[in-house]
Amino acid sequence: MNASMPLDPYLLLSLADPRSGSHVRCLNAAGRWAIHGSAHSPLLVWHSTQADDARAAAERSSKARGRAVEVVSRGDSSWVEGQQIQVFTDAFEAALHGHAAHSEAKARRLRTEADKLEAFCVVVRAASAAADHAAFAEVSRAASKALRAKFGGGSITSVFAWLTGRAGNEALASVLAGEVELTGPLSIQQVVEAVELAKKAEFLREES
Repeated sequence: MNASMPLDPYLLLSLADPRSGSHVRCLNAAGRWAIHGSAHSPLLVWHSTQADDARAAAERSSKARGRAVEVVSRGDSSWVEGQQIQVFTDAFEAALHGHAAHSEAKARRLRTEADKLEAFCVVVRAASAAADHAAFAEVSRAASKALRAKFGGGSITSVFAWLTGRAGNEALASVLAGEVELTGPLSIQQVVEAVELAKKAEFLREES
């Protein structure tokens, strides 16, 4: 019976960003744009009856940030108020205007890991598009050269291992939580898809 009940959607603030693809980034309690919320930084929401309040908040956020912020309607059966989401109150007004900066050390670490994530996902996409062994070998050589120039070394094998290991998972989680922005050519959706490709490839390799 519960499965047939319509889900009452919430209203959230979203950054108008075509690079996010189907992964909509919404404002969280830390003032960052995230794909999903957590107990530490839940997504800020308004009930459907608070549409005027949500639109007013979007206007204040747009003005403060100098970027277009829009109201979107979303629902998720896994959301729990106070955990993944938090109903907006005046206590979260600062989140509309911006976010607190990370420490220099944390910002540097997040940037480094996000850059690796993006670069490695570019390699995975190129490898998955290779039509035959010769094309794959060419991608492998180009990847090794690029990784050596940017990170001091690396190979397709190490790229797949990193993306499917703890470091890759943590880097992706930081991006999805809005802790760090992507700066390369890939959208969040393309990065997520590349990581999934890497996981499937590693699974097949281990099975063979």
